[in-house]
Amino acid sequence: MDYVQQSTLGLKLKPLFVGHLSIIEALRQSAYAYENGAFNQVLRPNETITPEFIRKYASEISKEIFIFESDYEEVNQNLKEELLKVTRSLSIGDPLKNSTRHVNFLSLQMANLYLDPFDDELLSNQFQSSKNLSTLLLKNKGLSKALYQNILKQGHHYTISQPLLSSVMLLGFFQSIGLFSEKEIQTLFLTSYFKDIGMSFIPREKFELMHLNDFDKLIFSQHAENSMKILSGRLPLGNSQLEIIKNHHFLNYKIQALATGKPNLGDLDFIHGVESTFLSALDILVAMTNDRPYRDAVSMFQALELLKRVLSDEYPQEFKNLVNFLRQFFGR
Repeated sequence: MDYVQQSTLGLKLKPLFVGHLSIIEALRQSAYAYENGAFNQVLRPNETITPEFIRKYASEISKEIFIFESDYEEVNQNLKEELLKVTRSLSIGDPLKNSTRHVNFLSLQMANLYLDPFDDELLSNQFQSSKNLSTLLLKNKGLSKALYQNILKQGHHYTISQPLLSSVMLLGFFQSIGLFSEKEIQTLFLTSYFKDIGMSFIPREKFELMHLNDFDKLIFSQHAENSMKILSGRLPLGNSQLEIIKNHHFLNYKIQALATGKPNLGDLDFIHGVESTFLSALDILVAMTNDRPYRDAVSMFQALELLKRVLSDEYPQEFKNLVNFLRQFFGR
């Protein structure tokens, strides 16, 4: 393929998370991988797409595949229809099987939302589907534990799986301590789930870097405020939930301040309460206990030791409850 053909392809193709192909039997046109500065055909028109192909492609080539606009639209229309079907039937049959299938489609759609966070229809669909998921989890106490492990097995990019994992764990924890109503827990679940949508402003290649420069660190640090700006007036979340989203990294700042020997946080603008504190804490815990391109995961014990420094004095009983909850959650 010559330079002109490559350039023409670059104008016609759209990137897609390869996992999206699981909901379609074949593409009408070819699909390509982008390797070493060039597009290379990996699927022929109407070639059957198998789970083996998706797994091999994702592990050996990339999480991203390039397809033509017409196929892109068909894949996403199929995704929308499949998510709607499974959302409507969540309460029928095996809760774990239904919720596992549901979060797979939910994650695929979230990947689309990251590409266009200002698509109101997509955002609304994502909100309603995630709300239905939280309803199922609340009605089936203990389901969060098994679903968490199944989400890990699905292999979605950490930017997609992180908010879902932390939200599922948060729901299970708040449900276990009995301090909040189901409606309050559901609102906190939704707040947690959408808190990272501002990462859609970060170039995708930045998420794979081993080291971040000062500019990279700046744009990453701005994602919480950008999340609040994206969601404000577009989802039925109140001002307190939007403030939690804006400040959901405040525990990170507190940890950094203690690490540098400067524990005075009086100049930091954040709201403070058990809801925001443990939403932030579980976000940190999930992130620390899962691998990232720039570091390996740490043990649950190491993560809890770090959180103990910023939680145990102000929330001693809640921290003990968290430790007990995690022992049960991970079967320890």
